[in-house]
Amino acid sequence: ARYVDVVRLGPDRAPVLRAKLAELMEIDKPWLENDLTLAQLAERIGASSHHLSQVLNEDLGQTFFDFVNRRRVAEVRRCLADPAYASQTLLEVALAAGFNSKAAFNAAFKKYTGITPSQFRASSSPQ
Repeated sequence: ARYVDVVRLGPDRAPVLRAKLAELMEIDKPWLENDLTLAQLAERIGASSHHLSQVLNEDLGQTFFDFVNRRRVAEVRRCLADPAYASQTLLEVALAAGFNSKAAFNAAFKKYTGITPSQFRASSSPQ
């Protein structure tokens, strides 16, 4: 029975971890770190990697990479819609948002928005 307690996340603990995760993501914005790992994120909220993965998969319906990359794409979209970032290249904005390669950025952006970063920038720029 002890092993089951360690492996399974209790129903009372999941909401606590979700709340800690939400707060951390809002305040610290760890997805901006291009080398962020599941283990690092779990440690920051005081959970095991297994428990964090369970919360992400079962409660939020996302993998760790989807969870992080959705936030990175949202950050890129926010920046591309802001005229203050008009002089930065798409890659510069992507790297600042936590992506570590152009290929990963382009794939994630298209996956979550349905359009390429270039198409998004063109559509959000003042005409």
